[in-house]
Amino acid sequence: SYYRQALQNCELYGRKTGSHVNGLGVSGGDGPGSLAETEAKIKFEVSKCHIALNSPRAALAELETVTSRYRTLPMLLTLAKLYRVNGYERAASSTYKECLRLCPFAVEAWIALAELGLKLEELQSLLSQHLPLGNESSGQAAAGHRKAGGGLDLGGFLSQFIRCHKGTDSAETSARNLSDFISVFPNNVHLLLELAHTHGSAGHFREAVTCFQHARNIDNACMKQMDHYAVALNGTHNVVELNRLTHDLLRIDNRKPETWVAAALYWEGKGDRLRALSYAEKGLRLNDTHAMLHLLKGNLCLKLNRPDSAVSAFRKAHTLEPSIQASEGLTKAYTMYGKHKEALVTAREAVRLMPSSTQALLLLGNVYAKQQESRDRAMKIFENVLRTSPGCKEAILSIIDIHVANRNLVAAEHTLSKHLESNVNDDLHSRLAGILMESQKYGQAIEHYHIALSLNEANEEAQAGLERLEKLMKGIDPDMVSDDDIDDGQDVGANVEEESEFV
Repeated sequence: SYYRQALQNCELYGRKTGSHVNGLGVSGGDGPGSLAETEAKIKFEVSKCHIALNSPRAALAELETVTSRYRTLPMLLTLAKLYRVNGYERAASSTYKECLRLCPFAVEAWIALAELGLKLEELQSLLSQHLPLGNESSGQAAAGHRKAGGGLDLGGFLSQFIRCHKGTDSAETSARNLSDFISVFPNNVHLLLELAHTHGSAGHFREAVTCFQHARNIDNACMKQMDHYAVALNGTHNVVELNRLTHDLLRIDNRKPETWVAAALYWEGKGDRLRALSYAEKGLRLNDTHAMLHLLKGNLCLKLNRPDSAVSAFRKAHTLEPSIQASEGLTKAYTMYGKHKEALVTAREAVRLMPSSTQALLLLGNVYAKQQESRDRAMKIFENVLRTSPGCKEAILSIIDIHVANRNLVAAEHTLSKHLESNVNDDLHSRLAGILMESQKYGQAIEHYHIALSLNEANEEAQAGLERLEKLMKGIDPDMVSDDDIDDGQDVGANVEEESEFV
């Protein structure tokens, strides 16, 4: 209501200013206090009110009426963000470039252009127009960007900073360079959050949690990227800490989308996907321009077997913030639909945008693996990934999937046993147990299921596999549904329906 009142006051003042201008026959002067400049400032305030009221189209329409002559750097940055949120990526790129013409050190604009997919060569060419570039071939980061006289080589510094956000380097290289930046700017919250995000994107959730905790120790009211912190906590199965984070975020600001990402992930971790989906949708009602909420909704829809809703959610997420997670979700949804061609196009686009990304290569390999005639090509991709990242769990499991699809259980068992010698992981143990159970090696299978559950008691695959194995060892058909199971299923369905109505 306060924003609505502020919006009405701004619009009223804007109309009065406009009528005053027309009445005087003045189109605005050249001085800093000119009426046209004042009107531009008022329109900017109106636009910010629309943003606060979650009306990005209205905000864009208002800000576009400000003539380019009176657009300040904050106005241009806001305008570029609004273009991006509304799906006008070309206009967003052009506006961000205009920001750099006003201020070459507008780091936010550099990061946004990198995220919008501008090629690294174009970014460096743009950078060279404003600042001299240092030697980038050495790949040194902040600590190495020094001029002969001892000053900071700003061109090389910014260029390396852009590379960290561009995603062209591997996760290890980006993490190393960000650590170098942090050594120059210790306790910089943005850099700590970026390092945490880099670790999280690579699946290194424990390292990500450590960085996020460091950032929160510096700024305990920080809301930025707390959704990614929630994802990292969920990845380490730390439900207690995730619950604590959710309460903290609710206390700080319960209208921020990051708060509802944390709440949804908490309930997903508790196994209540319908409630998790309801919290994700509540967050989207508050702010439908948050990419992570759309990603979360898409993943929950996939698990609830709603591929049509998942495709819509992932498309929106990809429009708002192109990422490997959005591409991965889209390919999974298309695969569930049986749309192999669309899945392949999405995966190839991800590799084109992020050629050095292990996740993008895995995505393309998994799409190839779905078709029997292209499994050899998929196997080559996974083997190449393992050569560069020997402990990559996703590549190992994808190779196992191909062996199982080819009914080569011996090769699958050998591959898993070999990798478990140097990579202790609950998913690998659980998968090996499943292979051993299918090979009727029940004694070894039950041993690996217990190891998997000791590493992660919430491992659903291990829980279901162990239950199936115990039935087999008792001589019971695990696929036969008993009367008790039917009764339990009816009770669960009734509870789910009641719970969803309550939510």
